[in-house]
Amino acid sequence: MTDVRTVDIGIEFLERLLERSERNPDRSRPASAAPEYDKLSTAQQVSRFHDLMAATERFGAIEVKQGKRDRSHLIERVVVLNSELLASSLGRATAQETAKKARGETLAIAAAGEPWVSRLLDEMAARWARGDAAYRLNADQVDATKEFFKLLAALSRGEAHGLDARTFAFRATGDTKAFDRHASRIAVVMSIQVGLPGAAPDVIWRHLGFERYGHPVHLKGPVAIEGVCGRLIDGRAKPFVSIHPELLSQLLVLDRPTAILTIENYASFNRQVREIEDGSLVVYTGGFPAAGVIDLLSRVLHVVPIDVPLFHWGDVDAGGVRIFRYLENNLPRAPRPHLMTKELAGKFGERASADASLASIARSDSAMRELAEWLAFGPEVCHLEQEALDPERVGADVGPTTT
Repeated sequence: MTDVRTVDIGIEFLERLLERSERNPDRSRPASAAPEYDKLSTAQQVSRFHDLMAATERFGAIEVKQGKRDRSHLIERVVVLNSELLASSLGRATAQETAKKARGETLAIAAAGEPWVSRLLDEMAARWARGDAAYRLNADQVDATKEFFKLLAALSRGEAHGLDARTFAFRATGDTKAFDRHASRIAVVMSIQVGLPGAAPDVIWRHLGFERYGHPVHLKGPVAIEGVCGRLIDGRAKPFVSIHPELLSQLLVLDRPTAILTIENYASFNRQVREIEDGSLVVYTGGFPAAGVIDLLSRVLHVVPIDVPLFHWGDVDAGGVRIFRYLENNLPRAPRPHLMTKELAGKFGERASADASLASIARSDSAMRELAEWLAFGPEVCHLEQEALDPERVGADVGPTTT
């Protein structure tokens, strides 16, 4: 009777060994690994494992190195001699062969787009050849890959302009839901192509000309939406109101706010609008601000006097700094930080690792440059989630308390 579990352990061992070899094909020394005998609990299991290694060695795929002296009956190490033969012994193609096949089946689709689409396919094929996934697609997911590249090629030709996502997807692939299946990876790729890495997906869709259904903007403050029948939305309502981006052309500023405050996280936004009455206009960004948030803020900033201060309150970490920088780059007036300091992070935050990816912001003219410098290079870096602080009046000198 075959011990399937033991055979599986041996095959899994060889699969891991092959993966290690394929991940770094240019290594100076061949991939190798020591057997995990603690997973083989009986003499029969050990014997079957040894038989599989011996058969694979006779096939020319591996070299088995025995232990010495009192361990001569055990395998000390297994070394890959030929990854193609090892893959063949496991009944599958090598990662390089699978990657080459996937690239070949997708190339004509990619070539129908702008040159960058084909370059992206080459980059993905190089990752597949090492046994890695690329944009959460594996080389054996050929149908999904072809669908992804049909969408990218059509986007590169400007065919999304003026369409909603499902109509575009149907025209590009014949499937109305294709875009939804690939939206997150498309957002990553296209954010780089349009020069907005890290931007919210709906910001990317707007750059591509999509007619997407935007999320409402949550806010509280002296603004309103006026329609032919009168006032449709009053921003002073408690606890807050939500305005759909399609209504922003009807936005009115009712009174001069004492300040404008944007808030990154939902819990802190809810606490601010419920607990603080200081005459500010408070707007929830939801992480990286969506296009509707930027549109609303831009309209308000063009109307209110220049001496009405603009603040942003977010997390003291890499994401929070990037969101602040995004606001600086995309609003008609740059914000000032609210409760976002090294001192508060050191007092109320938690120790964290430095993140050198913030170096570009540290060298910029951003109001976050000193904080970015500290978060990027230390010493004693701390991160602070804004929910750890109680909300405060904008610009108040009072020291914050923790929740």
